[in-house]
Amino acid sequence: MSKLPRIRDHAAPGEHLARLLAECRNPFEIGDALLARLAAARLCRVRLRSWRERNSPPPPMRCRTYRHTFVLEDGTEVPLWELQHDTDPDGRLVCEIYQDDTTLRKAERRVHRRMGDVPDDPHGCVIAANVSGLTPELLAETAEPPQPHAFTERDSVDHARRLIRRARHTGHPGEPGADLLNRLTTARRHTITQIARRFSDLGQHSFCSVYEHTFLLTDNREVSLYELEHDYTEDGRLVCELYVDEASAAEAAERHGHAATFDSEQV
Repeated sequence: MSKLPRIRDHAAPGEHLARLLAECRNPFEIGDALLARLAAARLCRVRLRSWRERNSPPPPMRCRTYRHTFVLEDGTEVPLWELQHDTDPDGRLVCEIYQDDTTLRKAERRVHRRMGDVPDDPHGCVIAANVSGLTPELLAETAEPPQPHAFTERDSVDHARRLIRRARHTGHPGEPGADLLNRLTTARRHTITQIARRFSDLGQHSFCSVYEHTFLLTDNREVSLYELEHDYTEDGRLVCELYVDEASAAEAAERHGHAATFDSEQV
C-alpha cells in the first residue's frame, strides 16, 4: 500500500491540490495552465454535491461527487470535480478528477450504469458541505451557515439500537457513555447526514467516512452521534465506531490511518 501525501484541515490550497492529484488515477485530465492557477489559490472550499449507495443486489457499491472550488487572488472561483466510486471489478475505492461538468457527467453515467442506476439528475442528493482554506479567519468569512436538521426518519429508537449494536467500541476518548446512549430510548425522529470532509489519508486504498446521526428526543432536544465507518482492519472488513463529536471521529480516523500506513510499510 503506497503512502500518499498527507493533508490536514485548513491546509493551503496548493497542498490540497497536490493530494488530489496524487490520489486520482487520471491527473492528465487537468491541463498544466489550470494547475498553475489553482496552485496559487488563496482558499479552497469542498462540497459534497451528490452520493449514491447500492446495497442490493450484492456487491454493495458507492458513488460520491465532490466539488473543490478554488478561490484565486482576484476573487475568481474555479471548480474541480472529484468522483469517488468502488464500481471497478476489484471493488477498490478509486478517485477520478475532472475540470468541467460535462466530462464529469459522462463519468458519472458510466459509474451509475455499473450500479444499475442511471438517474435523470445525478446531483439530486446534496448532503453537506465543508470548507478548507488558509486560516481560521478566511474560513469564518466563507463558511456556509449551518442548516437546521430535517427529521425525516421514523423508528428512531430501533435505529439507535441497531447503530449501537453494530458499533465496535475501543475505549478511546470521545466515545459515547451509557447515560447518553440511554437518552436515545426517548428518540422520536432522526436524520442521517454524511460529513463532506475527507477523513481518509490512504486515498483509493481504503474507505473511511463519517456520518452524523441526529436524534430528536421527546422533549425536543437534539442528540448527535458520529459514526466512523472504515476498513482499516487486518482483514479489510468494514467496521463502524461511534463518537460524540466530529473531532473525536476525525482523530480516530487519523489514528487508524497511521496504524494502517505503518503496517503496510512493514510488509
